[in-house]
Amino acid sequence: MTEHSVKRKISEIQKLAENSVDGIARPPKAEEAINAICRSVLNGSDGDAFMDYLRSITTNVVMHPTSSDAELRMQEGMRRLAGILDARRRSKAKG
Repeated sequence: MTEHSVKRKISEIQKLAENSVDGIARPPKAEEAINAICRSVLNGSDGDAFMDYLRSITTNVVMHPTSSDAELRMQEGMRRLAGILDARRRSKAKG
C-alpha cells in the first residue's frame, strides 16, 4: 500500500466514525441496524422505565468528593454508555 492509499483509508474510517454516536466506524447500514434495535427495545413504557433506571445510576448520581480516580472513571464510562443508548433510541429511522 502506498502512503496516499493508507491516508485515504484512514480518512474513510474517520468519516464513518464521525457519523456514529459512539465513535466506532461502521458502514451506514450497520449503524442504522443498531439504531433500529435500540428504538425497538428502548422505546415504549418498558424502555422509558429502563432508561429512567439507567439515568438514576449514571447521570443523576453525584459522586462523593473522596471518590477515587477509578470510581470517577467508571462512573463517567457508565454515563457515556447511558448517553449512547439514549441517543440511539431517540434517532430517526432512515429512509
